[in-house]
Amino acid sequence: MPRAKITNGVWTRNVPWERNGEWRTDIFKKTLSDDRLRFAKFVLNTGPTIVIPADDLRRVVTSGRDHYADKIWGPFNINPNAGTVDGTRVQMDVLN
Repeated sequence: MPRAKITNGVWTRNVPWERNGEWRTDIFKKTLSDDRLRFAKFVLNTGPTIVIPADDLRRVVTSGRDHYADKIWGPFNINPNAGTVDGTRVQMDVLN
């Protein structure tokens, strides 16, 4: 698998799946553990763009589910209105 595209410390993911205000996504374990990663940016299909510090994302998703032969953390839900990832409060910038 090629290295994740991380530009100036930011990895970007387009997220098309929304249900009841929560956006479902995931992240490769290699991407989340990459020491170049400072922020994860989630571009929500019909909503805002969410920027979460990598340390906050690591704190929440690494204790959650994994799948795809143990290569991916998730799926997990981002709720921009509540400022949560899988129900846990995280630092989050909501950009319109």
